[in-house]
Amino acid sequence: MKRTLKAVIFDFDGVIADTVQHYYEATKRIADELGVPFTTEDNLRFQGIPRKVLMDELSNRCSRDVTEEEKLLLGNKKGEYYRELIAEFTKGDMLPGMYEFLFNLKKSGIKMGIASSSSNAPFLLEKFGIKDWFECIVDPHKLTKGKPDPEIFLTAADCLGISYDSCAAVEDGEAGLKGIMKTPMFSVSIGNSAILKQAEWNVPSTDFLTAEELLRQFANRK
Repeated sequence: MKRTLKAVIFDFDGVIADTVQHYYEATKRIADELGVPFTTEDNLRFQGIPRKVLMDELSNRCSRDVTEEEKLLLGNKKGEYYRELIAEFTKGDMLPGMYEFLFNLKKSGIKMGIASSSSNAPFLLEKFGIKDWFECIVDPHKLTKGKPDPEIFLTAADCLGISYDSCAAVEDGEAGLKGIMKTPMFSVSIGNSAILKQAEWNVPSTDFLTAEELLRQFANRK
């Protein structure tokens, strides 16, 4: 029996917007201030992970004790660095094919939500002129658990009022995909790592995503 897709839930950074390098630059500045290493590989590994977890990791690499208060200040400073880097973003900073993908999903009557650990997603969606396409944007500060826990995806589906097995969720982060795969949602991943390739539909980059193919893949789900 073929299923009907009713909603798609999206991670934001690395899925809708090309922000991965900006996150790296902002975090690298904090790492440099602490005198600890932070590589591009680290950046991918911590993609989608809550800021506190990242600050804990950087602090653990430090040769001195870092207080909880200092971690909070460093996390806030990282956020300021990042906002400086994205201040001039326009629709042209969306990832290839994503505007058309989102537009066609909207045109098909499919509900859409955002499940991102980034509190900057609403700001950028506004700059892209597509914020009102999303009926739900989960506030990550209201959650008790971060990715890879599935809470953020389940919260988005509940907000949209759609049953979990009628939703697809799209991620480019390994932690996020692990969260999706703990739910009945149809998992879609972007990227080439071994973990990302475990999704029910994996594409190498966003320009391989089309509404037509997603609907076909979902309908033929095993």
